[in-house]
Order: sequence, then C-alpha cells, then structure tokens
Amino acid sequence: MRDLMKSYLLSYNILLAIGWAILLIYQIMNGFPIDRFSIVLLTVVQLAALLEIVHAGLDWVSSPVVTTAMQIMSRVLVVFLICFFISPEQYWSWNGISGWHLIIIAWTVTEIFRYFFYFTNLIGKDISFLKTMRYSTFLPLYPIGVTGEVLIILSVMAVLGWTTILSILLGIILISYVVLFPKMFGHMLNQRRKKLT
Repeated sequence: MRDLMKSYLLSYNILLAIGWAILLIYQIMNGFPIDRFSIVLLTVVQLAALLEIVHAGLDWVSSPVVTTAMQIMSRVLVVFLICFFISPEQYWSWNGISGWHLIIIAWTVTEIFRYFFYFTNLIGKDISFLKTMRYSTFLPLYPIGVTGEVLIILSVMAVLGWTTILSILLGIILISYVVLFPKMFGHMLNQRRKKLT
C-alpha cells in the first residue's frame, strides 16, 4: 500500500508541476491571454489541487488540513468566478495589469516550485535550490496572488452589481481575506523558518 501511495503522489506532483509549467509558458509566449485553453488548463490544475485536502486528511502528507483547505478553496472560488461570471474585457486593470495577470504569475511560479520540490523529496533528492524557492517565492508571490484574487472578486462584484446577493456574499469573503491573510502568511513564514534553518 505504501508503494502504491508513493507512486500516486509522485505522479500527482509531477503532473501538476508540468501542468502549471505549461500554463506559465503558454501565457508568456502568447501575451497572457484570457482564452479557452488557459481557462480550461487553469481549472484542471486548480481543481486537481482539491485532492491535496484529501491527502492531508488521510495523513499522506504533513500539511494541516484546515490551512490547506482555506488556501485551495479561495483559489477554487476565483476559478469558478473566472469561468462563469466574467469576460476578459470586464477585468479591472491598472496600466494593463489585471487580477488575471497577477494570479497567473503568482500561482504558476509558486506551484511549479512547490510540486517539483514535493516530487524530488519523494524520490529522496534534497535539491537546495528547489527547497529555497519553495519556501521563499511566497514572500512576494503570496501578496501578489491575493491581490489578484481580490481584483477578480471586485471585478465580478462590479459586473453583477454591488447590491446583489452574490456580491454581498463575495464582500463577506473579501473581509475574510483581510482577516485571514496575516494568519496564512504567518503560517508560511513559520514553515520557511522550520525548513530553511
């Protein structure tokens, strides 16, 4: 059973690392389009991350279930909003940079390093560069990603109208971002301290 679980986790991590890398390369090579291919690939890799909650719950990995669930569910919400509530011209942007650009950069770079790091750990390789990147890229990328998520949520609220029931619910979620961000970022800082010392 242990070998089967390890084989599964190896496959899971390498496939997601490759999926995120394909998304990043495609985005860079094509000028960060918000197109069907990008949305489908983003949806697939992000929904596959839901399995991480299961992995944590089954103690296959050492990640805390609640923290893992909070991080993944906020992203799943954003992907859901991208898929069903907003078109490319409706994204709020500043100097041509929208929430889409921010999440693509933050999520892809973070996940490429994270999944490759997990993969190499599973095969018994301790690659210090990957470990450093895994526990350091979040310093700039976590706030960038959260900002992108917030911009997408605000864009959807503007499209729906600020007083609709869904917009009010999204507003409550935005408040949770403000409340929970310091806790989540602090958790990552603690992880960094433990892993890089």
